[in-house]
Amino acid sequence: MADVIVSGDNADETVTDESVRMAAVAEGASAVNAGLAEEAAGDAKAAADAALSAAQVNIESGEAVGAAAETAQAAAASASVSAEMMHEALCAQTAAITALTEELRAARQPATPVPTERKQKRDRPPQQGGNRLIRR
Repeated sequence: MADVIVSGDNADETVTDESVRMAAVAEGASAVNAGLAEEAAGDAKAAADAALSAAQVNIESGEAVGAAAETAQAAAASASVSAEMMHEALCAQTAAITALTEELRAARQPATPVPTERKQKRDRPPQQGGNRLIRR
């Protein structure tokens, strides 16, 4: 800041002029600062609006994620039931194939004749007389 030297009768006028000039500079600086503060307030309001919009989008996407999670859980439960039904069907199919295999195996085996009671040769007395074969 400039030094003010007061001398003579004009000293009061010099101080007054300097004070007026300083007051005018301060008023101008205040006006500039007020303008800057108003601009900063506008920027802050715009930033707050953007943050509010982002929060709203975040809430909506969170709701969508929650709905998707519920859908995924329902699909998983349905898939579990389907897998259980598939397992039961495969077990039944395996049992049917095993039964058919046993039937085919039994059909391919030769039929064993049922033992019938054979007639026994009658006890006869040796022939007497008759033809005899002699070995030579």
